[in-house]
Amino acid sequence: MKKINLIIVLFVFIIGVSCKKSFFDVNTSPNQPLTASYQLVLPAALNSIATNVSNGLEFSKYWMGFWAVSGGYAPNITEVTYKFSNSYYQGVWAEFYYAIKNLDYIEKSAEAIRPDKDVFYAGIAKALKVYCYHNLVDLYGNVPYSQALQIEKYPTPKYDDAAAIYADLFVQLDSARTLISSFDDTKLVGPTANSDIMFQGKQSLWLKFINTLELRLLLRYSEVGTKPSFYAKELAIVNNDANGFLGVGQSAMANPGFSNDADAHENPFYFDYGYSAAGNLASNYGYYRANSYAINFYENYNDDRIFFFYAPYKGSSFAGNDFGVQGLPNKVISGIGLGEGSIIGSATQSSPVLTSFESLFIQAEAAQRGLLTGGDYKALFKSALDESFVYCGYGSDPTYASDYYGQKDETVNIDISTDPLTTIMTQKWASMNVINPLEVYADYRRTKIPADVPGSINPSAGDIPVRLLYPQTEINTNPNSVKAQGNVTLYTKIFWQP
Repeated sequence: MKKINLIIVLFVFIIGVSCKKSFFDVNTSPNQPLTASYQLVLPAALNSIATNVSNGLEFSKYWMGFWAVSGGYAPNITEVTYKFSNSYYQGVWAEFYYAIKNLDYIEKSAEAIRPDKDVFYAGIAKALKVYCYHNLVDLYGNVPYSQALQIEKYPTPKYDDAAAIYADLFVQLDSARTLISSFDDTKLVGPTANSDIMFQGKQSLWLKFINTLELRLLLRYSEVGTKPSFYAKELAIVNNDANGFLGVGQSAMANPGFSNDADAHENPFYFDYGYSAAGNLASNYGYYRANSYAINFYENYNDDRIFFFYAPYKGSSFAGNDFGVQGLPNKVISGIGLGEGSIIGSATQSSPVLTSFESLFIQAEAAQRGLLTGGDYKALFKSALDESFVYCGYGSDPTYASDYYGQKDETVNIDISTDPLTTIMTQKWASMNVINPLEVYADYRRTKIPADVPGSINPSAGDIPVRLLYPQTEINTNPNSVKAQGNVTLYTKIFWQP
């Protein structure tokens, strides 16, 4: 993760597009650092967002029961007791703001240079900024927003109220929807596959993405007693938009052209946890192991996806470790799934941003809560699991999924469940294993499902934290704004938490 802070994001952005020779080099002249084409900045922004969601977020993988530490390593006492400092995972903050700065550049450039033709780019940038900002709020609460991208005017930006930021995110999504809807692909040339590495310039998919993202944000208010004044209006918008939501076969996946070559153009998740371009096993692969909580779940419910998420340590046998203790010897702890048909599959695999099955689980929850007009939550739930099994490599035989959710147990079978919300959220957890751990973490804080997720079992750990601390980089460079937030601890709730 890049150890940068908001105050220097503009500088890093300029350097990034003018000097650094890398896979995502977008400069046209080393002597013109601010002339980078916004069409070429978009793939870099999309890739950085996807990478931030899946890589370097081990805390959420630990806390949500997916990963543990190898028995061959002594546990990090600071980490397993939740006694960490403001330096803990501060790169998450930096990476999201780095992406936001790129997206703001795209939006402003598209509007200023060719506003008649580039409304599509401006709309994409707005939608993705919402994606980044809502994750920042979900992790930190109040963050810089209204002054965040005006570095010359506000070198030490104030922190806006988290609920107020969320309110404006809906305004931005409405604007993004309008911009992209106004694009006429019969008359104008929109983003190409080279610039839009997620949807290849398909207008309908971007509109579905916006609707799905908005529904995800609306569900954040599920446990808030009094809904905000705009809630009913925004709910009506997503219900009445004819484009609908991301569905079967419509995952938002980013891929700028990953390849396995000497210049390290690999998928970042594969590179960090699998193999280098030279074929050397990453040190991270030996360090991160299967969590016994997840192993027990998949085995208890005869879930074949265990072979996708984890590697058997012997034949078809699996074993996990508990996060927070030294645990079992290294040789009998399952690793993360590695190789063809596994989550660490290949150097060329795409990076998930918002999968079809996440979207369908979101729709299933909304329908079950009565928020989605005409939605059949049972059908949506089954479709979500169908898509998850396809993602995990079982698409050629649909009976893998149907046999799974047809078991006579309400934890997996929505037709016999006496608590359908718990069934939906539990299966969403099982399907999203490290694919988007931030979303699983948000769901858990919002619904407390699954209720028995252990987090760290170290006796000094206490409850699973509900947020991250403000980065030390912000304390160093923007101290007054951080101080104005009061006594923020790991248990200071985000506004939408019950």
